[in-house]
Amino acid sequence: MTFQLLLVDDSEPVRTRLCCLLESIPGVTAIDQAATLGEAMAHVRSDPPTMVILDLSLPDGFGLDIIVPLRRIVPHLLIAVLTLHGESGYRQMCLARGANWFFDKAREMHLLLDRVRQQAAEHAHSPINQGMKHAPL
Repeated sequence: MTFQLLLVDDSEPVRTRLCCLLESIPGVTAIDQAATLGEAMAHVRSDPPTMVILDLSLPDGFGLDIIVPLRRIVPHLLIAVLTLHGESGYRQMCLARGANWFFDKAREMHLLLDRVRQQAAEHAHSPINQGMKHAPL
């Protein structure tokens, strides 16, 4: 099974830099990109990724507003918010709506990369990815 990422950020330079960093992580098999909330939702509906890395400030809305809809589409989706809005209020709101993690783009990029590395490794060694079937939770 693949570990696919969807990177949602309106800044092409940020997406390019992040893709370069993420593609070197073992186990990451695909990195798709979206520049808007609309593109992100369409992508998740058509080809659900394993993990979404989501910026909050996007041209067609606020990333916080799609966390709940993303969860409805793919309940097990991993969601990491990566933003310059590092204030604790946003952190709490994102986590309360269902984001798994929240990272300040200016100070915690290395923590995001560590988390992706950890999740990709866990995903690769998960029994469900080795052919075992589990009953729904």
